[in-house]
Amino acid sequence: MQITLAAVAVLATTIATTDIAFTDAESVGLRNLPQARAPAPIPVGHDNVEVDPALRRYTGMVIAVGTPDDEGRIYSFQAKPIGPRSSPPASNELRGWRLTILAGKRFASVFEVKGNTESEITVVSRDGPLNGLAVSDVFIIEEIAITSQPAQQSAPQTGT
Repeated sequence: MQITLAAVAVLATTIATTDIAFTDAESVGLRNLPQARAPAPIPVGHDNVEVDPALRRYTGMVIAVGTPDDEGRIYSFQAKPIGPRSSPPASNELRGWRLTILAGKRFASVFEVKGNTESEITVVSRDGPLNGLAVSDVFIIEEIAITSQPAQQSAPQTGT
């Protein structure tokens, strides 16, 4: 405490003896400088995208990848619900809905759901396999019919 008081006393004495006068910006010729302002908020996001609040959807995270078929293709995975108001779906409730991968190597890949249980989701084979999907990848399934685009849905290439 004594050191702090001593430091304040030395600082006050230094200011007083150097004859520093505190003035406003105008008196020292700074009146024409632009004043600093906080930046205005910039709107970001997806313009003109209106999400129907009545659109049913299921968000989840991959907790296990399904067993590959004889040719090494994977068409199913185990999932757990995440997000507000998300609960496990009833059996085959998601059949025909659009599955979109939101994170991971398969980001933005779209599939049609062939069927589901409370914890497993299977996609139709015409959209291509889920190879590349990994544990902790996030997805959304929406009650929207999709048009398949097989060229876009090809599995990611691995090193040769």
